[in-house]
Amino acid sequence: MKETIMIAIDCGKYQTKSIARYKGSTFKTNFRTKLMSVSRLGMEIQPKSYLVKYNGGEYLIGDMVSEQFADFSLNKASLIHQISIYTAISHMLQKANAPSNVEIRLAVNVPIPTYKDSVQKENFKQMVENQGRTVHLVVNEKAYSFGLSNVTLAFECMGEIYAKPEAYKNKNTIVIDLGGLNTTLCQFSGIQPLINTMIVSDLGVNSALKGKIGKVINERYGLSVSSDDLEQVLRNGYFASRGEIFEDSKIFIEELKYEHLQQIIQFAKSRGYTFNMSDIHFVGGGAIILRRYIKQEFPHAVITDNAQFSNCLSFLKILEVKYA
Repeated sequence: MKETIMIAIDCGKYQTKSIARYKGSTFKTNFRTKLMSVSRLGMEIQPKSYLVKYNGGEYLIGDMVSEQFADFSLNKASLIHQISIYTAISHMLQKANAPSNVEIRLAVNVPIPTYKDSVQKENFKQMVENQGRTVHLVVNEKAYSFGLSNVTLAFECMGEIYAKPEAYKNKNTIVIDLGGLNTTLCQFSGIQPLINTMIVSDLGVNSALKGKIGKVINERYGLSVSSDDLEQVLRNGYFASRGEIFEDSKIFIEELKYEHLQQIIQFAKSRGYTFNMSDIHFVGGGAIILRRYIKQEFPHAVITDNAQFSNCLSFLKILEVKYA
């Protein structure tokens, strides 16, 4: 009987996360979703970065790529996501030491608007499955070939609902997924999503919040900042120029984080959310960045231990049930 590996991928605008299960063992990987074309790159490839040769092109993906190559388009049926998904699969195969003929059972995320639209959903599925053709690529000088069929598409903002169905089946739960480009909300009655509550805003941490910080820095100090600068500002919690740390920047950066969360809350309320009679769960990388203010506004909210991998855990559970 042919061996199988289950792979769950949450390919976001900020980061690509993946969990695989093979022969009773679990493997994880994550890397930044940043892609640039290169030619005859001679540098040593650093951890969480990959040199990928695919379909006649050569690309560098991950941490070694500048922030200016991050993708801020709403569409995920794009080359950057296709290569990110294939790279994650390749890394999972390598970590699991799976044979070349292993059968891949894949679950991958799609934005809620795509998930709701049958045409967009099918187009995305065909892209991931490479229109039924075998996927050939070289990742960090190692060749991979694999086929993808019957790919399971899962909507974003599941959190751990399906990963731990027994814990949620008798509860009402609001999941707020703070992503890089978007913030997505969905309310669940037990483990059933309520369709009318599945909403998406453009209030992502990597786009909207960084944009606000960059605007204030420009207005207050008369200095322009790059995308790479803003990544460091958000990570470090302050702005520095020519080696000097601007102490007052620590204050307004925290204020902007708080205001950003307030904007998300107001958006949700404008779409019918009352936050009554439900458990509230925050997931996604943005939940880690805004943790302090989430706990201030929602003292009883849950910020999952695996906030970045929460969706992947549910995707993996869906695969296990589907192929049980």
